[in-house]
Amino acid sequence: MLKLTYKVVALLGVLSLTQSCKINKDYAQTNPYELENYRQEKIETDTTSLADYEWKSFFSDSLLLFYIDEGLANNLDVLKASQSLQITQAYVKQAKAGFLPNVNAGAGVGENVPSINTFSGGGIPEGTNFEDIYLGASLSWEADIWGRIKSQKKAALAQYLQTENVQRLVKSQLVTSIAYNYYLLLALDEKREIVFSSIQNRTEGVSTIKALKEAGTVTEVAVKQNEALLYNAQALLVEIESSIKIIENAFSTLLGRTPQAIPRTKLSEQVFTQDLDVGIPIQLLDNRPDVLAAEYNLVNAFELTNVAHASMYPVLSISAGAGLNSQNFGNLFSLNSLFATVLGNLTQPIFNQRRLKTNKEVAKSKQEIAFWDYKQTILQAYSEVSNALYTYNANTKSLVIKKKENDALVKAIEYSEELQGQGLANYLEVLRAKDNALNTQLSIIDLELTKLQTITNLYQALGGGWK
Repeated sequence: MLKLTYKVVALLGVLSLTQSCKINKDYAQTNPYELENYRQEKIETDTTSLADYEWKSFFSDSLLLFYIDEGLANNLDVLKASQSLQITQAYVKQAKAGFLPNVNAGAGVGENVPSINTFSGGGIPEGTNFEDIYLGASLSWEADIWGRIKSQKKAALAQYLQTENVQRLVKSQLVTSIAYNYYLLLALDEKREIVFSSIQNRTEGVSTIKALKEAGTVTEVAVKQNEALLYNAQALLVEIESSIKIIENAFSTLLGRTPQAIPRTKLSEQVFTQDLDVGIPIQLLDNRPDVLAAEYNLVNAFELTNVAHASMYPVLSISAGAGLNSQNFGNLFSLNSLFATVLGNLTQPIFNQRRLKTNKEVAKSKQEIAFWDYKQTILQAYSEVSNALYTYNANTKSLVIKKKENDALVKAIEYSEELQGQGLANYLEVLRAKDNALNTQLSIIDLELTKLQTITNLYQALGGGWK
C-alpha cells in the first residue's frame, strides 16, 4: 500500500509539471472600427453621455416612471429573460466544478452460482453458491493539462455574461417602448382635442354658410363644401379615438396587464432637463448591452474553439476506489474486508470517425460568425446614434418652421373671414385656410412627438435604459 502511495504522489508530481503545457490562446478585446464622431461637425471629447443616467432620473413624468417600474416587474419578456439568466448561472456553477473529482458511493449484494462444467466451477460441489457484498466509494479526476476544462469554464462564464446583457437589452427596449407608446398616447390626446375643437368650429361654419345661402350670398356648392370639411374632421376624430384604444391595449400588454384605459398627463408637460451629450463612440462598446452581448458571444465561441483544440490532445486521469468487500455480511466490517485501488490513465485519441477534427472546424467557423456578428452590432450601434442625432436636429428645425407656418395660417383665417364678411373673398379661400391650419397643427403635434421619441431613442442608442 505504501508503494502505491508513492506512485500516486509521483504521478501527481508529473501532472503538476505538465500543467505548464499551454496550447490554448487567450482572448484579447479588439475594437474593429475606429470612429471619431457620429458624422457631426463637432468632435466630442467629453465622455459624459446620456447613457450614464438611470431611467428614473432621465424621465420626468411621474406616471411614466410608475409604468416603467411596473413593466420591469411584470413584463413577460423580462421575466423570461430572468429565467434564461438563471439557467446560464447554473451552467457556470457546473463548469467551475469541472476541476473537482467525481466521487460516487455505492453498495451491492450479489449471489453467484458457478457452472460445474466450466474451468472455474470444476471441482466445486454441485449447488454451491457464493455471496458477494460490497460497500465503498469511487473517485475519478481529470488533470486539466491542456486547459480544456479551464476553457469550458470561461465559455460558460461568457455565455452567462452574454445572457445578462441580453436581459439588460430586453429591459432597455422595454423602457423605450413604454416611453414611446406613452408619448404617442399624449400626442393622440392633443390631436383629439384639436380635431374636436375644429368640429365645433366647422359645425358653426356650416350653420353660417347655410344662413348666407338663404340670404343669397352663396350657393349650395358652398354649403356642401363646408359640410364635406365637417365630415372629414368627424372621420378623423373616429380614427384618432380608435388609435388611442389600440395603443392603450398595446401599452397594457407591455405592462403585463389585460387591455384597459391608461391614465396619463399632457404632451406639454414632458420635459428633458439633461443636455443631449453623446460622449465618444468608443463608449458604446461598454454601454450598449447588445454590443456587450455580441462580444461575450464571441468570447464564448473563442473558448469553445480552445475546448475543441484541447480535446485532440491526450487525457490524463486518475481513478481510485476504496471500501469493504466480503462473501458474507458477518465479515463485511472486519479489517480483512478492506480494499483500495488507484489507477492512472493516459488516453490519446487516435481514430474517432473524425469527430474531434470536425468539432474543431465547426468551432472555428462559429467563432468567425460570432466575430462578424460583433462587427455588425457595432456598426448598427454607430448608425442608430447618428440617425437619432440627425433626426433630432432636423426635427428641431422643422418644428420652428411649422410653428411659423401655423401662426401665418391663423392670421390668414382671420383675414379671410373678415374679407368674406365684406364680400371681398369667396368661401373657398376660407375653407382652404382652415384646412391648412388644421393640418399644420396636427403636423406640429407629430413633430413634438417625434422630438420626444427621438430623445428616447438616442438615450437607448447610447446604451441607456437598463440601469
